[in-house]
Amino acid sequence: MWYVIHTMSGTEQKCVQQCRQYIDPADYVEMFVPQYITKKHFKQEWHDVERTLFPGYIFVDTDRIDPVLEGLKKVHQYTKVLRDADVISPITRQEQKFLVDMMDDRHIVQYSEGFLIGEKVCITSGPLKHYQGCIKTVDRHRRIAKLEIPVFGGMTPVEVGFGAVRRVSQEEFHQMKQQNIRKHQTSPRGKPGQVKVLSGAFEGMTGKLLCAEPERDEWTIELELFDVATKVICPREEIEIL
Repeated sequence: MWYVIHTMSGTEQKCVQQCRQYIDPADYVEMFVPQYITKKHFKQEWHDVERTLFPGYIFVDTDRIDPVLEGLKKVHQYTKVLRDADVISPITRQEQKFLVDMMDDRHIVQYSEGFLIGEKVCITSGPLKHYQGCIKTVDRHRRIAKLEIPVFGGMTPVEVGFGAVRRVSQEEFHQMKQQNIRKHQTSPRGKPGQVKVLSGAFEGMTGKLLCAEPERDEWTIELELFDVATKVICPREEIEIL
């Protein structure tokens, strides 16, 4: 079970180090700070940088919260375990599953990419592919998307990394799709690895299957989008292997 400890924003990693010093490792599975990857431009290149997903909070996975609470009393930094009313309790199973699905094994939300089509966000790759409905706004300059996700007993605002490769109008996007469809209508069908998109933003387009992760229902295909070969992740039901 995941319990959440409130601390001072900006000192999350320092707090984790102190907690590990005073709490017996036998009393918890792991202690971590959820992160997300975004991009920052320096030295004339874009670099991956890690940011804190929930500033001011650390997570502890334990079935024995009482010894954890005793250990927290020795921590010099401000800490307070979140409560449900007056009872110290973990986040719900649904909330934990939501976060597990969004993050990787290191509790990091990886970077996502996509397009802005008019006012609509179209995700082509990354974890946001599964949480498009949670996106509220996109900041192209900072390369982040602002979401509201169901954790901490309500809808909680967070930022995650998102790069909008291009912004186009609905008409430009429609023309690009039609160009792809016309091209493949006149080309031989059934080439090895060729797939057709059956639904979603790229419905009707044809591309190439690159790889598949059936356990996650993620099928990575390559589509030519605005004359650029682009990786797009689709669920199996959205594609047909030709």
